[in-house]
Amino acid sequence: MRAGGFMRRIWHSRWIFRSLPWSIYFNFHYLPWKQAIRLPILLYRPRLLKCRGTVSIEADELHMGMVILGKDTVSIYANAGIMWECEGAVVFGGKCYIGNASALSVSSTGHVYFGEGFYASASLKLVSYYGVRFSRDVHVGWDCVVMDTDLHKMVSCADGKPSKGYGRVEIGKNNWVGMKCSILKNTRTPDYCTISASSVLNRSFLDLPSYAGIGQET
Repeated sequence: MRAGGFMRRIWHSRWIFRSLPWSIYFNFHYLPWKQAIRLPILLYRPRLLKCRGTVSIEADELHMGMVILGKDTVSIYANAGIMWECEGAVVFGGKCYIGNASALSVSSTGHVYFGEGFYASASLKLVSYYGVRFSRDVHVGWDCVVMDTDLHKMVSCADGKPSKGYGRVEIGKNNWVGMKCSILKNTRTPDYCTISASSVLNRSFLDLPSYAGIGQET
């Protein structure tokens, strides 16, 4: 490699050096020593509100930076890193990238699984009080919200009974989620689907075939 190319690689990777203090803390706080020493999780400009619960990586091979959280990707959003608030369980099934201006909030009863190859460009807001599962190779556009809870219950005027207020979210493999989508409780999608920008999903779409387009019209 020429000297110029080597220096460019160093320049573009300089953010890693700035992220090391928080990344070292995060890895050794959550992961077994044999995993943590490899620094598989890199945090860029994190705001760590709660570091409780558990974080695990289910992958055959680990390497430095296979999970990147908060790195700036989309220039129109603030270079604000990532907010982390976790009391439940977060599992990474392999490589994962969540871009800048994002936030994850997982309650003590929440569980989030990111499948291999998960990618969220910027401003992902994820809230879990029950269960959220992304299958492998899910890509999420900017400014999307994923929530498995209403954060409250509604009371029926007919019989006075409260609603459940939560429901599992399951996104099929190779799904592409367009920008500004809201994926709410009880959402389930088949494999190989495209979710239109600005869609609101709150039910199962497993009656649709793979390779379907999902949006307001469905």
